[in-house]
Amino acid sequence: MNIQTLINRIKSADAHAQRFLKMFEIRQEGGKFLFIAPGPDYREWLETLVRNFLEEELRGLIEVRERKQERAGGELLNPRYRLENFIVGEGNRLAYRVVLEALERPGELYNPVFVYGSVGTGKTHLLQAVGNEARKRGLRVIYTSAGDFASEMVSYLREGRINEFREKYKRVDMLLIDDVQFLAGKERTQIEFFNIFNTLYLRESQVILASDRHPRELEDVSDRLISRFEGGVLVEIELDEKTKLRIIKEKLKENDIPPREEYVELLMGARNVREIEGKVKLIKLKAPQPRERKRKGTLEKILEFVALYYALSPEELLSDKRTRRVSEAKQIAMYLCRKLSSASLIEIARFFRKKDHTTVIHAIRKVEERKKKDRKFGHLVSFLEKQANAKL
Repeated sequence: MNIQTLINRIKSADAHAQRFLKMFEIRQEGGKFLFIAPGPDYREWLETLVRNFLEEELRGLIEVRERKQERAGGELLNPRYRLENFIVGEGNRLAYRVVLEALERPGELYNPVFVYGSVGTGKTHLLQAVGNEARKRGLRVIYTSAGDFASEMVSYLREGRINEFREKYKRVDMLLIDDVQFLAGKERTQIEFFNIFNTLYLRESQVILASDRHPRELEDVSDRLISRFEGGVLVEIELDEKTKLRIIKEKLKENDIPPREEYVELLMGARNVREIEGKVKLIKLKAPQPRERKRKGTLEKILEFVALYYALSPEELLSDKRTRRVSEAKQIAMYLCRKLSSASLIEIARFFRKKDHTTVIHAIRKVEERKKKDRKFGHLVSFLEKQANAKL
């Protein structure tokens, strides 16, 4: 099968595929068809489609990855993963309690903590959440996956800087390693990790690990590493039905989708949180639901309001002008249109005369990121949002 034939099969499964696939980099690699997604929304859309709508023989030919930026270990922490938005239930309560106690007394109570459970049960969220909280408290933290750890080590090794790599990891207060199962078969990586682990353990720096299986079930991992993993606290994490329902309702709320019975029923059939997120994105991409807050004409009113504030004309905000003032005003206008109107991303994109909704997504993210970094800008956006909302 060639790439075009496969693409045609995907298009036949989803009417939106022709437009979405234009955003992917597609190539053959190692006997598979590799789809490089421009971002998490597109990755989750394709993964959901492949998993639920293509035959098994085709699923085995497709690998989906997300285009990644080069980042250092500590910067891999995603601020959206927080302890306060980690939904605690029967299946994950013990794991949550253990990592919380480890956070309170790093390296003293439980070291290492080894969290294991099947894919999509919240291990990554939990690790990243505790990492974000630890950094807030002034601890030096590195979060990475075993695969990224291995790749980084090889890069330092080739450059003759292996001692620099070792020092980077040995001086942290908390080391969080995700997907430990990917240490399998990487003998040199295991040696380096073993030595780093021992140094951190002796210094009473906290180590928290996550894997999709119990240490005894890890294949091609040295006995001495297994012994270290089992020498700490082993805690399993699961997704029970009550917790799944709470997560579903929260994910729908986050994406401004009403918790309709048919949506909840569809999502309850998902096997894990990752699949829930993928299906939620699919619902949002295919059939964005109105938030029923504002009437028609809202987009025009928001545009006029923002244009007036920036002493610009509405037409300038709809043009291709890229001066700093126009760009900032346009991004804020798109952001407010999403926040204050019932319009979908696609409708907002059409209103701003854009080819697709990724421009709107980019603008919204730029505003949200700048709000976090620039307090003055954050106050401005909040002020404009309140004023615009009052006038609609």
